[in-house]
Amino acid sequence: MIETPTRPDSASETLDVVALQAVGLAYNARIERSLPLARAIAAWLRERGIDVWLCTIPEYPTTEASADLLITLGGDGSILRAAQKAAPAATPILGINLGRVGFLTEAPPEAWESTLARVLAGEAEVEVRMMLCVTQIRDGVPIAQEHALNDAVVSRGALARTVRLHTYVDGALMTRYVADALILATPTGSTAYAYAVGGPILPPWLENLLVVPAAPHLSMERPLVLDADAVVRVELETEIPGMLSVDGRMEGELLNGDSVRIERSAVQVRFLRLRSRNDFYRTLVERLIPRNGKAQD
Repeated sequence: MIETPTRPDSASETLDVVALQAVGLAYNARIERSLPLARAIAAWLRERGIDVWLCTIPEYPTTEASADLLITLGGDGSILRAAQKAAPAATPILGINLGRVGFLTEAPPEAWESTLARVLAGEAEVEVRMMLCVTQIRDGVPIAQEHALNDAVVSRGALARTVRLHTYVDGALMTRYVADALILATPTGSTAYAYAVGGPILPPWLENLLVVPAAPHLSMERPLVLDADAVVRVELETEIPGMLSVDGRMEGELLNGDSVRIERSAVQVRFLRLRSRNDFYRTLVERLIPRNGKAQD
């Protein structure tokens, strides 16, 4: 069913430790150490009277009563995949970083025990972040809808040809981009693809919508920062099919005349946080420096 999002209330929340009865552990099976670590965490939690279940990231259940807290063992990509299922159920996510960057994660693997001890002691808060509602429209009819924590990308297809992207903001034509792609990102996604093509970095707890063209040709090249309640519609003009991706997942083919509507979602992602907001600035450059390694995400 295609929904019409309404503006949610965004605020920090507190986790009710008394109600923390069931914890889900979702691990990235491509990372060899993720399953042994998940089993160790599960045993530690069960010793403290908490019900625990384990699964791989793709197997995470969608039932609203599945868990009071979801712990992911992987990197940012693992969290992006888990968030699609955890967010509608308002399940907070605590990320243990086994990936390369870890913007969305909360703790390194060597600190999992001290991190969870602080959680059970009631020291954590729930940070609420906005998502985008992304609707694909064909012949005036919505045909698909997804929610994005990082970004939605309207791009050219397999052939190396630019596409023309007529971009409307709140119903008014803003400009026509001639580019490889147009990225519509949240502040959380400002450090992802949008940053790679020259977009600004925004603190992830802000509420804005970024519009960033990729490889624009003879068209507006500067990124835009819009109000979170802006509604953006991108209409495709192309001789060959384009593509729509949401949080790095290819969602479907875009034909000439198709459009994509991007707006604030009624769904929000909740992260369990122990660190202060100042940590985002303190580790920003460190996290953006490429690191080689065997970690997968």
